[in-house]
Amino acid sequence: MSCHDIGRGMNYVVRRTITLYDRNEIALEPAKKIIASCKNAVNWCDGNGYEAIDFILNCRCGKCLKLVPKGEKLYSIFDLPYKFEDTHPNLDEELELASYGLCEECFDRYMPNFCDEEWNVESLKKTIENDKHSNNFLSEGEHQMSNNGCSWLKDRYWYEL
Repeated sequence: MSCHDIGRGMNYVVRRTITLYDRNEIALEPAKKIIASCKNAVNWCDGNGYEAIDFILNCRCGKCLKLVPKGEKLYSIFDLPYKFEDTHPNLDEELELASYGLCEECFDRYMPNFCDEEWNVESLKKTIENDKHSNNFLSEGEHQMSNNGCSWLKDRYWYEL
């Protein structure tokens, strides 16, 4: 049974973390570690770790946390071919990703470390882009304005979002 409230709560922490990161109040690596911890916390509860990162899921690179403009490429590691996924079942952990997507620059920079004779970076990108859901690799360009289907609570603290 799913408990979406923990997903909403951790997504709120992710939203706060991204806000602090964007304001240069925290650095990249601590921000990614906090976000990954939120994702793992929800996963331990009900397996819906994606709910914790709903705020950044379709618009931020999981490696560099860059906000990817709408329509630019944001490759999800879950859209990689099954054969590739089988040889790298924990790719998000190996890449130290805060979210499941990679901007094109990070994809080109980090994915060669996981490629072999069968798969190279370009063949992986083409496989993702030619998938039947071909727009899934494009950024939505903005943060999700609902918190897993619920509106955000208004902050009552000095550090308003």
